Amino acid sequence: MAYHDAGRPARNGSSPSATFDDPPPPSARGPALLLTGPDDGTPRPLLHYARRCLAQAGRHVHHLAWPDEKVDASRAADLVAEAVAALPKGAASRLVILAVSSGTLAIPWAAERGVPGFWLAPRLDVPAVRDALALLPPGSLLAGGTADPSWDGEVAAASGLPVLQIDGGDHVLEIRADVERSLAALARVVTAVLETLVPSVREDLTPLRGLPLRHR
Repeated sequence: MAYHDAGRPARNGSSPSATFDDPPPPSARGPALLLTGPDDGTPRPLLHYARRCLAQAGRHVHHLAWPDEKVDASRAADLVAEAVAALPKGAASRLVILAVSSGTLAIPWAAERGVPGFWLAPRLDVPAVRDALALLPPGSLLAGGTADPSWDGEVAAASGLPVLQIDGGDHVLEIRADVERSLAALARVVTAVLETLVPSVREDLTPLRGLPLRHR
């Protein structure tokens, strides 16, 4: 995997699959890894606003996109470990993860190391991911949609973590052929992420509706 800072060539001249393309905020609270599948160039509002949530919370965002569709949980663990090893010394202890879709294949890695994360449209159809949910630490959040074949609301609820379920939401947490409901779903996800990242903003945000958030 090529890993590089924005503005620098990737190692060995290869195409980058990870970038440090967000400058650190003035008072960075620590790094955040934004994990996604391969970038196909399609605009993703969920990804855009997820990144903004991390930046608003004072996190230095590092984006890691899987190099191809063949990445499984084992390979995801290797890719994340390499990315974390490239962080400044001591930064890994303050790491948070925000993963979307196949980026959530890193759940077993995070669970084993006690790294909190926001797991959006998680791949609960993958046994290694499903089995690791209960080991994720406090400060984590699961969000999925009932129209996503990879989502299982009962499995998510059994984890004991806060859960946000979007009725009719697909694998990008949008509602097919319904723009207004899709925007409302996006707002709920953003609210949930911000409330968890920055508890002090809760009084300024509209309360969430849907499945209650379960805290342990």
